[in-house]
Amino acid sequence: MKNIKNLETGSFIVSQAQLSLDLKMVSFDIQGTTAHVLMLNKQKIIDDKKTASIVKALKEINQEVDQGKFIINPEKGAQLTLEAKIIEKIGDIAYSVHTGRSRNDQIMVTEMLYMKNEIIELMKSFIPILAELFKLAKNNVKTIMPGYTHMQPAKPTNFGQWSLAYLSGFLKSIKTIEHYFDLYDINPLGACESYGTSWSLDREYTAKLLGFSKVWEIPQDAISSRGFVQLGYLNGLGEICLVASKMAQDLLLFNTFEYGMIGLGDEVAQRMHPITGSSIMAQKKNPDVLELIRSTAPQIIGFANIVANILDSLPMGYNRDSREVKEYIDLGLTKTKTMIKALEKVLTTIKINKAKMLSQVEKNYSLTTDLADCISQKSGIGYRLIYKIIGQVVDEAINKGKLLEQISADEIKSIALINNVKLELTDEEIKKAIDPQLVIEKRNHLGGSSTSSMKQSLKNAQNAIKDVVQSVNKKSLVFSGAKKKTDLIVNNLIQKYGT
Repeated sequence: MKNIKNLETGSFIVSQAQLSLDLKMVSFDIQGTTAHVLMLNKQKIIDDKKTASIVKALKEINQEVDQGKFIINPEKGAQLTLEAKIIEKIGDIAYSVHTGRSRNDQIMVTEMLYMKNEIIELMKSFIPILAELFKLAKNNVKTIMPGYTHMQPAKPTNFGQWSLAYLSGFLKSIKTIEHYFDLYDINPLGACESYGTSWSLDREYTAKLLGFSKVWEIPQDAISSRGFVQLGYLNGLGEICLVASKMAQDLLLFNTFEYGMIGLGDEVAQRMHPITGSSIMAQKKNPDVLELIRSTAPQIIGFANIVANILDSLPMGYNRDSREVKEYIDLGLTKTKTMIKALEKVLTTIKINKAKMLSQVEKNYSLTTDLADCISQKSGIGYRLIYKIIGQVVDEAINKGKLLEQISADEIKSIALINNVKLELTDEEIKKAIDPQLVIEKRNHLGGSSTSSMKQSLKNAQNAIKDVVQSVNKKSLVFSGAKKKTDLIVNNLIQKYGT
């Protein structure tokens, strides 16, 4: 007999990192295998008694997984270890399990079931953030704050609008995640190695048992798309993290001594704490949590780029390169989930300094545009000309260190005459034109900051959150419901034919 040499690259091909990830997915491999066996039974490929023996063995192995007793043999990998376990329990009957199936579609469906579960749980965990932002928006309709463009004072807004803006951003990001969830709500099982099989499989039946809405029809597309599912989800996670990163940056600025518009609760940052305090500067309450939230987005985007580069130029059919994407979707999910928990705690404990926000608006000339708007509307003179007049007045005031509220009607009329414009204007009209609360109430259009506009926007946001909750719950019920129905079929078979 020819001497068989040891495979010296085995530990590279089946690495410890991959084994640990596979171990997290074994229960989903068992779920997919159970559905496949039940389908083979339905198609009269495996008889009832053998099927009962197989699904009973799979059920026992799943209990071992739950108890932490299942160990993957690195010389076999996860799929062949599972097969060996079944053989160990029921003998030769187990050889029927892999009928009409390849490790390629076995792995593909395992990973997709795992990701379905993870994404559903992630979306559920994000709902409290949506609810908290809605609460902040509702409670701060009249909390005046400065708005910025180019990081310079622009126009005043309210903290409710700021909260709604980020709520809207997150809602769109969730929609992106849901898009990929729905796009890949397709069952790859039955695609075999990439080219189908002569066995009379019922792929629609396994799709139903596993909670997929339909079959991934073309086998070559299904198997060659390993990694595209992870790439899609990473893009969705990246959007969530980008919005969170922008919010973190805002809060980092607002939390500085110079801005002083918000404070962080002691639940997320403390002075003289070994983690969030300084080892030498006792006054510091470091916003480490916001910095790390900010840092999550570039990492997730980086993982997505790595996955895209791995998939680039892979030929049709299965290629081992694609297994590497497991590491990056796992990292992406882990980092996003921990970021979500931290962000929720930040938002539920945030302290808003309403007086400082209002003071900033009154001192930073951000009411200049509203003053120009008021004069243009009252006089009927084109805005661009009034903009020029008010711009000259305000530029002179800033250079002299004079506040906007200290500018008189006479000064404005004087500059207007230089520009060949005669204005009728009083100091009282200026006072009303730059009253922050009155200014905010004038923005009465759809999406505006007035009380009535905000009321409608809040109602729209509340409905959008309800839609997300209903959608996520429906996805969860379909997924868990399919497993419950499958478990019921298994239990009935075992009860009727098991020994």
